Amino acid sequence: MKLRRNVLIATVVIGLAALSGMAQAQPILKIAYETSDTHIKARSALMFKQELEKRAAGQITVQTFPNASLLPSRQEISGAVQNQVQMVLPFVSFYEAVSPKAGIFTMPMLFRDYDHLQKAADGAVGKAVYDDLATKGLKAVAFWYETPTHIFTSRKEINDMAAIKGAKVRIYPSAALEGSLRRLGANPAVIPGNEVYLALQNGTVDAAVTTPSFAQSLKLTDVLKTMTRVNLVLGGYIVALNKGFYDGLSPQLRTAVDQSIAAATEFNKREIREEVKRAEDAMVKAGVKIIDLAPQERARWVQTVQPVLDSQSGDLARLIADAQKL
Repeated sequence: MKLRRNVLIATVVIGLAALSGMAQAQPILKIAYETSDTHIKARSALMFKQELEKRAAGQITVQTFPNASLLPSRQEISGAVQNQVQMVLPFVSFYEAVSPKAGIFTMPMLFRDYDHLQKAADGAVGKAVYDDLATKGLKAVAFWYETPTHIFTSRKEINDMAAIKGAKVRIYPSAALEGSLRRLGANPAVIPGNEVYLALQNGTVDAAVTTPSFAQSLKLTDVLKTMTRVNLVLGGYIVALNKGFYDGLSPQLRTAVDQSIAAATEFNKREIREEVKRAEDAMVKAGVKIIDLAPQERARWVQTVQPVLDSQSGDLARLIADAQKL
């Protein structure tokens, strides 16, 4: 009788330990990004978090880490590959280090407008990039849009190519963007987003290539004088998860993730056009002068950077040709 009681107790203890282990095994999805929570990318990520928590009904924990508080922007992709963080949404140019095909989305002045970019991202062009990322351990699940990439200055105005010659210009990592700025006569320097404010303030750079919403979220308006609308890149963010983490989720949780991504992506697409206007209005209110290139002058810029597109080869050249046909 005593032996049976001991066996029963042992069975209960083992069962409780197993249940405890199951509770501890609940998946945690960490999302890292470098912007503040007011930025359109962060708001899209928060929409995903809310949707997933609702659909998963407590079966997964979602944690967000804004302002590069978990990882520097330059380490987000490697962190996702190594499963240090389960979801990242860096600017597309950061993916070029692991997939040169991702450079299609930062080719200077390639996409006419957001409709053109969306056709590329949602079609065969985007699929080619996503499939390549899958071989690197990343499950790309969406393309989220950003406001257009313009040139911002802290000193002189840039209203023609002569004005940009010799200027020290901050850029994000992109070989094509660097080549474009050099062709325009500028001296580009790669500086992380969270260091741009100080670089402009202390004169390390005279200008910065970034977007109105990003400049607004980082309060760059405190040190900016002008914004020249050049639409160098429309760009955006590839949303990716660690592939092993995604594949290891239960079918129900994968469905919940997919549906939540779809909802957040629709939110992002609705918001982007209004975001451009809101960001520009806020910049004007903060005292930043907005400059438009004359049509003839902009045509000169397009012609000047065209050799950067023409110099691409292999898969990237084919993707450029495919995008131009859309």
